[in-house]
Amino acid sequence: MENLSISKPYLLNADDLTFNDINSIFALADYYIENYKPGVKFDDLKGLTVAMAFFENSTRTKLSFDLAAKRLSGDTLSFQSASSSLKKGESLIDTLRTIEAMGVQMYVIRHNCSGVPDFLQANTHGAIINAGDGKHEHPTQALLDSYTLRRHFGDVKGLKICIIGDILHSRVARSNITVLKTLGADVKLCTPGTLFPRRMNYWNIDIIEDLNDAIEWCDVALVLRLQRERMESGLLPTIREFSNYYGVNLEHFNKKPELVLLHPGPVNYGVELDYNVSLHPNVLIQTQVTHGVFTRMALLALIARNMRSNNLF
Repeated sequence: MENLSISKPYLLNADDLTFNDINSIFALADYYIENYKPGVKFDDLKGLTVAMAFFENSTRTKLSFDLAAKRLSGDTLSFQSASSSLKKGESLIDTLRTIEAMGVQMYVIRHNCSGVPDFLQANTHGAIINAGDGKHEHPTQALLDSYTLRRHFGDVKGLKICIIGDILHSRVARSNITVLKTLGADVKLCTPGTLFPRRMNYWNIDIIEDLNDAIEWCDVALVLRLQRERMESGLLPTIREFSNYYGVNLEHFNKKPELVLLHPGPVNYGVELDYNVSLHPNVLIQTQVTHGVFTRMALLALIARNMRSNNLF
């Protein structure tokens, strides 16, 4: 695995990832899955410290990155903005420099404002990894989603994938579109008009208006959470109406049992997804969580390798 590498010593956007980068991450994730034993650690991050700086709530991503770093023998530092000097007026840059002065080399950043990871990367010699910024990007979620599909189908190229639901507020959708298209998937969208970006379709992707038509067309339904916390009033008549027209239920699986379903979590059961659907064997939500640890292990290890080769620490 020593010959694997990625092109950049950070990950800010899905566009940072080339086809070869993605396949290197997947190859190393395969190695970790095949060789992992509980209680035995790899040494890829030995001597390095990774700061988990989450300015927005997270369960899966934060725990996943923390576990990934520890399985690679890295030290982790957890930063809680609610109890930090940011509440006293300290700037984001001063906070970064304070953490950097403690000997931290890598930063996993989640923030509710789009562009914060890019801003921080421009002001540090360390490596910034975007764990979700506003409505902008969530590149590691896209990596684990595509990795899950590759493990399930053998390849992502040629798969028909429909991203369903709240496209407007979804950083997951934006990153997935980029990664899936880089890997050669055929991607389409299914969403209400009010939950699609108001500007023109800069992705140049077809939109399927009817959910039943979308399910009939696709091999994979990537269902998004309805992000009510980011939503302006008036975008939907009612949550029930959204669920009636865009919620995936058992009837869809009865008509197409081979359908594979992904969801980034957390799930609003009874809104975008019926709870009974989660029990179907082709619903890979928990598999995504498992693969998230190994893909993030691979990403951290390859970024560290890039930083070492470029004498960045």
